[in-house]
Amino acid sequence: MDQTQNECSWMNSIKVTLGSLDHREVKSFISSIASVSSKLRKHNEESYSPKLLTIGPIHRGTSSHLLAMEEHKWRYMLALLHRTQNPVSTLDECGKIILGLDDAVRASYGGNIKYEPHELAKIMLLDGSFLLELLLRCSPQDMVPQIPNEDNHHGSFDPILGHQEMLPFVLTDLILLENQIPFFVLKTLARILLPDVFTSQVDHLVADLTLSLFSYPLIRCPAVAHFLHLMHLSSIIDEGQKVKQAQQELKRCATRLRAAGVTLRPIENHIKQVKRFGFDIRFVKGVLEIPPLHIEETTEVHLRNFIAWEQSRIGISRQFTSYAMFLRGLVCSSQDIELLISIGVLVKDTNISNEDLLTFFVTITKGVDQMDSSYSKVCEDLNAYSEVKHLKKFPILVWHCCRLCVECVRYSCKCSYRILIHDHIPNVWKLIGIVAAMVLLVLTIMQTYYSARG
Repeated sequence: MDQTQNECSWMNSIKVTLGSLDHREVKSFISSIASVSSKLRKHNEESYSPKLLTIGPIHRGTSSHLLAMEEHKWRYMLALLHRTQNPVSTLDECGKIILGLDDAVRASYGGNIKYEPHELAKIMLLDGSFLLELLLRCSPQDMVPQIPNEDNHHGSFDPILGHQEMLPFVLTDLILLENQIPFFVLKTLARILLPDVFTSQVDHLVADLTLSLFSYPLIRCPAVAHFLHLMHLSSIIDEGQKVKQAQQELKRCATRLRAAGVTLRPIENHIKQVKRFGFDIRFVKGVLEIPPLHIEETTEVHLRNFIAWEQSRIGISRQFTSYAMFLRGLVCSSQDIELLISIGVLVKDTNISNEDLLTFFVTITKGVDQMDSSYSKVCEDLNAYSEVKHLKKFPILVWHCCRLCVECVRYSCKCSYRILIHDHIPNVWKLIGIVAAMVLLVLTIMQTYYSARG
């Protein structure tokens, strides 16, 4: 009997996906919460893995340090249930309905989830309740004026909001592509738990609370896959760009553009918005205006996960990928980093070194397959522009090339040193053996030399 079940189990993911194609909330987002491809992940593994808490089944139980937040998730769930009139019966109803969404949930993860239905429903119920309670606790008062108060007899200390430095790291974990739950699970739980608040007339309220929590502009969209997708929709400025094979369109870095007579400057009166990227890049009459990019602790994580989302889907805007490709074209050495910082295009809000910043820009687009035409015209104009005579720009280019060569040599030496230490000198005894061998080789050469002269 077990053998027959095992022979048929491989068909389950196929049946789940096919059965969800007509589901109202899922049909456009089959496999919307997919694992990040290895060609993207290998350049910065940490940018795609949660640091504090897991949401959904992909990273659940993968690391012991993530278990500490599980208790707080349960406390948030309990607090949310105490906002209802009858917590026990409401919990039973939630469990029954979420269990009935098993096929739709599995389809969102590509049908490859190993958890059995009741365990998967438990994950959706716990994580969905935690996210809803977090949204309610952080919601502006005018956005949810009739929110029921929670029963506070379990203590007033909030382990997340009670620590000022904790919330930013929690929010960063909540935007990771692999750390999502389907948005329809949140909306379903909201309608069951608080039907007087999340009514059909304000079907967009969960999305509004989410965007408010992450400080993104409010938008109206018919369907949302998860948190990351919602923030992506809120960020992009042009949906109509043509998708094409990823390629480096900007052929001149910032230093070379300056040598050609291009004036680089940040867009004036540009308001900084936390965790936002300014896509409004303009090139008019020799002046390249770029919205300032504020480099924070979480900037790389956000940009990499937005790019991973764009690379995992067909038919969506690839604005973040094209933006990253443009920045990659601007930077080819630390001299470019220094120039962009000096003029205010790059603003360091963290203690990141210029060397690490260079590594970030160099690797951010490695592994991407597709981009769009957002900056094709700007790049074409920049590549062709030249308003400076050769004698004037020659010293700048020579100095830039010299610095670039020095950086390449230094990088090669550093990589060789790391390979030597990691692969050939893993311990002290091997180091002693290598030093002894080198000394012996030198002595042998000296002996041969003096013997030949004698």
